[in-house]
Amino acid sequence: MSRKALFLPTALLSLPLIAQAHDGHGFFHGHEFAHYLSSPGHAIPIALAVVASVALLVYRKRSGAGRNV
Repeated sequence: MSRKALFLPTALLSLPLIAQAHDGHGFFHGHEFAHYLSSPGHAIPIALAVVASVALLVYRKRSGAGRNV
């Protein structure tokens, strides 16, 4: 298995180690999904992760389409 294939599972498994548990701030409690969407400190990284994931999927789809020709 390549190093790239091992990186993602390792990164995902390490998230609990670097996550900062905190009580809610703003209008929602820290355990509510709305807290992550309404707080810029959470919403911006979520949006960046979604954009990066979509860009990666589009890139892989386009690069794979050229190989099948």
